[in-house]
Amino acid sequence: MDGVRDFTGDEQAAVLAVLAGNDLLCCTNFETQYPAVLNAVRSGEIPQERLDQAVLRVLLWKMELGLL
Repeated sequence: MDGVRDFTGDEQAAVLAVLAGNDLLCCTNFETQYPAVLNAVRSGEIPQERLDQAVLRVLLWKMELGLL
């Protein structure tokens, strides 16, 4: 999904993905995007509840698949 880079940088792309409803990010630039999402949660740009919901869904998927 390199097209998003035409409109924003790596950091903001990850934040926008979470805000758009993505629960899992397949980052090409993990060292930049992971801290950007954490900083967005800390600043309130991404609500903590949004992150909590995403984590819960991912854990439930893993349980359903027998991975946990």
